[in-house]
Amino acid sequence: MIFEVLVPIVPSVCWLLTAPPGRVRPVVAAVLAAAAAVAYGSELGVLPDGVHWTALVAAGGTAVVTLLLGLVLVWPVHRGEHGERRLTGAALSITCVLVLGVVTLFGGGLLSAFGAPLRVPAAAEVAPLPDGLRITADRDTGCGGGSTTYCIRELTVDGPPDTADRLRTHLTATGWPLTQDSGGWNACRRTGALLDVRTVCLDLATTASGTAVTLTLSSDDHS
Repeated sequence: MIFEVLVPIVPSVCWLLTAPPGRVRPVVAAVLAAAAAVAYGSELGVLPDGVHWTALVAAGGTAVVTLLLGLVLVWPVHRGEHGERRLTGAALSITCVLVLGVVTLFGGGLLSAFGAPLRVPAAAEVAPLPDGLRITADRDTGCGGGSTTYCIRELTVDGPPDTADRLRTHLTATGWPLTQDSGGWNACRRTGALLDVRTVCLDLATTASGTAVTLTLSSDDHS
């Protein structure tokens, strides 16, 4: 997606090509590099899944404000220049600010209005597990379906003979409002922050294979 490419790369390139030598240049470059690190951290999964798009938009907004402030501070230096450097620098910087600003506002507006794009829920939705319980299988089954798209992750949790009971206690204590039906235990809750808010549902099977319990996390495009 173009937004994910513009946020980390374009501001730093524009600044380094435009800014004259001086104390302002490395300070602004450092802030832009930090914004780029946040954006890439979100894309590479270093940051929590629940702040993915929020971090990208925040990085874009930070880059726009920082670049504008930097241009204001160095403009007196550019005013003393003549010819191609000044014109090229001004045109490049203004274009960068406008494009990145529009993309950030447009992307943030879409996310705010329609919600974050559908993603497979992360195992971190139920982690960390209590001592003695461990995830022995983690299956990302992707997204699919007919009129409604579902994104599903299947986890196998293993532990002592009372694994199922301990897991239910853990889930209830961490905010999952479990209810029981004929197929097992299930719950749904809103998760994520700001632009990443969505509904994630959980199904916990009542049957187990030995001490292993199957736990399914899902989200859909009607959330």
